[in-house]
Amino acid sequence: MPAELHVNRRMVAVLASLGAVLLLGLLYVARRPGYVEEEIKISELLSASIFLAESAGSKVREVRELKDSEIGQLSKGLTKEGKNEYVTVGDSASHEIITSGLRLVWPNLRYQSEENDEEDVSLTSRPPTFNSEVMAVKHRNEKVRVEDLAIWIDPLDATQEYTEGKTHPELLEYVTVMICIAVKGTPIAGVIHQPFAENSRAAKGKLGKTYWSWIDHGVSKTVSEEAQSAVGSTAAKFSLPGGEGGGTVRVIMSRSHKGDVSSVAEVAFQGEKGVSKIEAAGAGYKSLAVAFGTADVYLHTTAIKKWDVCAGDALLGALGGTMTTRKGEELDYSLGRDPKNSDGIVAALKNHDYYLEKFRTP
Repeated sequence: MPAELHVNRRMVAVLASLGAVLLLGLLYVARRPGYVEEEIKISELLSASIFLAESAGSKVREVRELKDSEIGQLSKGLTKEGKNEYVTVGDSASHEIITSGLRLVWPNLRYQSEENDEEDVSLTSRPPTFNSEVMAVKHRNEKVRVEDLAIWIDPLDATQEYTEGKTHPELLEYVTVMICIAVKGTPIAGVIHQPFAENSRAAKGKLGKTYWSWIDHGVSKTVSEEAQSAVGSTAAKFSLPGGEGGGTVRVIMSRSHKGDVSSVAEVAFQGEKGVSKIEAAGAGYKSLAVAFGTADVYLHTTAIKKWDVCAGDALLGALGGTMTTRKGEELDYSLGRDPKNSDGIVAALKNHDYYLEKFRTP
């Protein structure tokens, strides 16, 4: 009997060892390059997106150190207002870093970017899928089927200001790198990285500040701190009809793609409120301004691409705000649809319904 028991124990030990080897093998296979996952953990995807946005931001800064003649400034064409839409080495390099990094981990993940894929792969090592802040949020193990996911990428928002940044460095504050995660057409998480922003959390002199959000899960400390600092400040007194805000609505608009925003805003509040018009570049920057209370509403009346606004849409959603078209419709970020939204944008952290009624179009 003791001998039989001894044999059984040895058998159990052998089987346990084989099981451990098999498990390790499965884990290896599940993480080897080229493996196709059916479900993706949003926490891992968001963590990788944060790393990739910051890596792309470093490259964007590096390219901007070059002379204007060396950054490869090319026009992609003219906007409706007759303005050039530029692409630079910074745009392309940022795109390659983000898309190649995503492909290394999730080769079947679908994305839509402002720029086109190149043959060169900028990253040779896999981006980390662990971020301590992200992993601290509630319900962090949520998984989504890969076919339900769409990633929207703006490798370099505010390119015009980027091209002028050598001689006008104050314009570089508008530049952002953005990645947005959408599920079945709805934005659920986003990353907005400002490559040229000062960061009190970073080493002295090091530039770059990142804001991320995950709706119903959590936001980055940078978002929490900015939102908290706005509470109670004069900048946070959102304009209400006859209420706080001193009777003035702060409308933030594009400095280069204004359209008729100025006249639309003035007519909307004529005889009721004053309008303070804030001109700024980059949809990402304008979304941050609304999120952190330096503007009451972001109004855009001309066509805009969805990669420009997806991450900002996710940020506002995480903070309780709203972004819609001027028709009051939510933007659909499903892939395969037209990436252009021709119905304008109305975005506000508070009182979105009020502003929408003022700016609504049929």
